[in-house]
Formats: sequence, structure tokens, C-alpha cells
Amino acid sequence: MKLQITILVISILLFSCKEKTKENNLTYKIVDSILSCKCFDGIGSLKNDNPKLTFSFENGKSISICGFLEKEMTKQGFIISEFNVFDCETGKSYAEYDATQICRIIKKQNGLQIQELKLLPVGKDWSWKLIQIGEQSITTNETQLQVSELNPKVQSYTIDKNLQVEFLNSIKDFKTLDSDWELIIAKLESLSIIGNENAWDILKNLEEFTQLEFDGAFAETWKESVANVEWIRK
Repeated sequence: MKLQITILVISILLFSCKEKTKENNLTYKIVDSILSCKCFDGIGSLKNDNPKLTFSFENGKSISICGFLEKEMTKQGFIISEFNVFDCETGKSYAEYDATQICRIIKKQNGLQIQELKLLPVGKDWSWKLIQIGEQSITTNETQLQVSELNPKVQSYTIDKNLQVEFLNSIKDFKTLDSDWELIIAKLESLSIIGNENAWDILKNLEEFTQLEFDGAFAETWKESVANVEWIRK
């Protein structure tokens, strides 16, 4: 009987050591992958740059996020723009965002969530806030990473009803480029996103509405706002 118990204890110890060794090996691989993880040539980075963030998945896959941190926005999370998400081993780009796109990276239990943000005037006083407008996720199965499409997902916000009416009435006679059109376009975009059809009609037909022909920065800002609202409302 004592002999059987002794054999059983030895077997349990050997199994435990074997599992611990496997666990240590997995941990070592993940840590080693992170330590050797660098950037590659892409938006906002060059090969061998140090990444702004690395992340390891349960299946041993690791990714690097390389781009430009928005340091003045750190109170609102890990905010980054003009960046790539690379496979640490192969250099494959899983996602990329240009200089006009601002994102918040959030670590989840099963992967990463990328929230696209837009600085918009909202609330009771048109205060500028980072509003989530889209979302993309990077998760994993047993052997591969799974990257979703960037899909619209708008954070709820409100704009005072009286403020909406007052603003739309105030721009009826704006017929020159001397006005602050960047702010006006941003307000129209904010209202269009939450379903103000009058604002949306003005925004998408802004040149006709003002009888002006936009060019340069004005045209670029306007077209980006229209495209953004079309994408969200599709």
C-alpha cells in the first residue's frame, strides 16, 4: 500500500513539473517575442523603430503598434494617430490609419480594440470633445489573428435643441470665406451624425448653399466631413 502511494505521489510531481515546464516555455516565447518586436516600414514608422505598444495573444502571436502618440491626450487613454499594426514575426500589417485619423487603443481579455475618434463640438456649449465614431477589433483563434473591418460605432452625445436652431439660423447669410468655416463645418458634421436632416442637407450641398467654390484646406475639410457622415449613416 505504501509503495502504491509513493508511486502515485511521484507521478503527480512529475506531471506537475512537466506542465510547469510547458508553461514556462510558453511564457518565455511570449516575452522573447515582445522583447524582439520592432516596427516595420509603414505609415508613421520605419523598419526597426521601437513600437509605441506591443501586445501578445494567448496563442503566442505578438503585434507591434507603431505611429505617433497624442501625448496631450493621455488623460483620455492610449491615443495614437498615423499608425500601423504589425505582426512582430512577419512584418505583415494588420491595420493602418493615416494622419487624419485619431484612435484609442484598448486592451481586452481576448485581444485589442481600436476605437476611431473624431474631435467634434458637442454638448450645451459646443465644447470640443473626442467622440468615438468607429471600432475595429483584433482577436485570435488557435493559430491565427482575426482582424475585423473598421465599422461605424458612434458614442452617444447630445447638442442642445435651442443651440441647434440658433446655429442653423445664424449661417443662412454666410456668403464669404471670412467666416470660421472649419468650426461651421464641424458643427454641421456633429449635427448630421445625430440625425439633424437640415444640417446634413446644408453640409452635403455646402457650395450650393453658400454660392461659393471651396478649394484648398476648406475643400478638404468639407469633403472629409461629408465622407465621414456618409460612412456613419450608411
